[in-house]
Amino acid sequence: MVMTAPSSKPEFQSVDLELLGKPIHTVRDNLEAIIHASCLSLSNALQSWLKSSLIEVTLNSVALHTFQNGNVEKSHVTTMRHSGNGTAYLSIEPNLLVSLADRFYGATIERAEPILTSSDIRLQERIAKLVTAWIAPEEMWTVSPYEFANGMGLQARFTIQFGQKTGHFSLTLEGKLIHSLIEQLGLERPTNVGEAFNDKLTTTSVRLNVLLSKKTLPLSDVLSLSPNDILPIELLNTVPVSIGNEQLFTGRVAEQDGQLVLILNDD
Repeated sequence: MVMTAPSSKPEFQSVDLELLGKPIHTVRDNLEAIIHASCLSLSNALQSWLKSSLIEVTLNSVALHTFQNGNVEKSHVTTMRHSGNGTAYLSIEPNLLVSLADRFYGATIERAEPILTSSDIRLQERIAKLVTAWIAPEEMWTVSPYEFANGMGLQARFTIQFGQKTGHFSLTLEGKLIHSLIEQLGLERPTNVGEAFNDKLTTTSVRLNVLLSKKTLPLSDVLSLSPNDILPIELLNTVPVSIGNEQLFTGRVAEQDGQLVLILNDD
């Protein structure tokens, strides 16, 4: 989407905690698979509309997106409202949209400045209707006035190669729409998250630290130490066992079958 000059005052957006608890990454994976398989249909449509075979659409990424107030040029965005709930936003880079529109409307002279007209936006709306139909039936979408979205969403970014020109466009889904997609896909939050977490935790590797000896020396002796010096030490009768800084229990060191072992104390 077209960016405007950032405000000097920082914006703090609320986080959709309910959405974080849902399988948004599963929705992202499903959405990426659907869009990737559908890019050819947009390439074919553009080739037919513009009467040129030199057009190719590729999907670059589908990633989590955080909406930021004031960073969107609203007049350059096509807003598609879903009949269930939520909205999707499609925005084509002005330079690219102007080039596509000039070819689509049969202009005899290419525009030097990427100043969008209502005709350009109508072409963008036509592309938006085709793209949103990939993820839900066409009859479930209507072109709507722009409404700002808060929180988290998903954004798919594309590249369009048009002859010698290359440009990008994005399709952004806001949180309410993702909730609708979760319901359509039949995805629910796992009810045994605690159990799964505990199972995972019990298989995690940890390092046990056993303190075998302590030595107290005057600072002057420590400062005079040098390589190959020998320090006499004695094993502790009771040694502490810890993970990090957390002491778990104590034990005592013994010899068994020619090697040192640790026998845990009953404490």
